[in-house]
Amino acid sequence: FLTDYAHTVAVLIIILYFAFTTYATSPLLGSPSVVYDLLVNASRIHPIEGNAEGSYLTMRSQGGAMFFIINIIGNFGTVFLDNGYYNKAIAASPASALPGYILGGISWFAVPFLAATTMGLAAIALENNPAFPTYPNRLDPADVTAGLTLPAAAVALLGKAGATATLIMIFMAVTSALSSQLIA
Repeated sequence: FLTDYAHTVAVLIIILYFAFTTYATSPLLGSPSVVYDLLVNASRIHPIEGNAEGSYLTMRSQGGAMFFIINIIGNFGTVFLDNGYYNKAIAASPASALPGYILGGISWFAVPFLAATTMGLAAIALENNPAFPTYPNRLDPADVTAGLTLPAAAVALLGKAGATATLIMIFMAVTSALSSQLIA
């Protein structure tokens, strides 16, 4: 339990470090208004097909709706087929398990949402900046699919420190998940 806690704290600290760097302290971005302006400019240069007005900043997205549906179905499968969830559910009292799982799910939603949104938007905003790893080219779609958006944005924002923070974050998340599976 203590190891999982320490790993989770490390991951949260790194995610907050990325967010505050992107929206407050970075000389490249440094404020929500700069990020917004760069994203509006990026949507003019490379509009997203299926999004309202080709914008990166819209909730009207055909691809986003499809991703939502796939994620809901996939995550139900993960929960219903993972032994770890059953072990915890059986060990907990029913009166506390339901509110605990609901509050935990709502609380945890902020973590991947903050990390993915912050670093995804930072990568799009910075891809025309010489600090971006693939400048002057955009990040290759295969690299985006492989999950390299966060590391690319971290390197653009923080250089080697961003790469190191990304590596530590991934290591902590993987070892924490592995530890939970071994215990289950």
